Amino acid sequence: MPNAPRWGIKKNSENKNVFWYGYKLHLAVETKSQYILGHLLSSGNMNDAKAAIPLLKGVAECFPELTITKVTADAGYDYNPIYEQIYRMKADGIIAYNKRNEAPPIGVDKYFAPTCVREYSYRYDSYDKKYKTLKYTRPKECKDCPLAHDTLCQKSMKIKKTADLRRYPAPARGSKSWKELYKERTSVERVNAYLKEYFQLNNIRYRSGELAKVQVAFLCLLFNASKLAVNRINAKLSVKAA
Repeated sequence: MPNAPRWGIKKNSENKNVFWYGYKLHLAVETKSQYILGHLLSSGNMNDAKAAIPLLKGVAECFPELTITKVTADAGYDYNPIYEQIYRMKADGIIAYNKRNEAPPIGVDKYFAPTCVREYSYRYDSYDKKYKTLKYTRPKECKDCPLAHDTLCQKSMKIKKTADLRRYPAPARGSKSWKELYKERTSVERVNAYLKEYFQLNNIRYRSGELAKVQVAFLCLLFNASKLAVNRINAKLSVKAA
């Protein structure tokens, strides 16, 4: 992992390039509690996706008793090897899709749900854990469709998740469940903001990557300790109030 200070670049909320010289911190955060489960410090020019697999492996090794079911991330992490690593951890990757220069898919909609003869999208119904299949049911437009009883129109369709881990996570892309899970991704942004605002993450002055790594490790430890203390105080206060 390169950790010497370098020039980094990224898009901000206004889609403009932002430059900085220094390091980049990669975080793995539990979305409900917002505890930091793992972190990696790299050079500022390091691609986020390259740190994803080492970060995921590190979390799995440090917390073998932790049951990870979903991994959320933005479109910058939309690569097949990352989905494969998540699958090996017996989890699902809830990651925004990055079209890149791919040809438009045939026979499916923008969320890769199958379509009928008239190109209406089938609706995601459920996921079968035993057979690892996603079930889709007839589009609502089939109710008044003259082909509803034709052999070309299927009442339901099943797709193996392993047919394409990138396109077919569970729950399916575009479903209400998928969207709700993806919203939890913002927890890592909040933790990052807390570290910068209250824990002096923006004030790292070491030009040596090794020294910077030590400081960042202490900051992450301090953040988790502070959060644990606050949670315990709140738990005691709630018991007294009851």
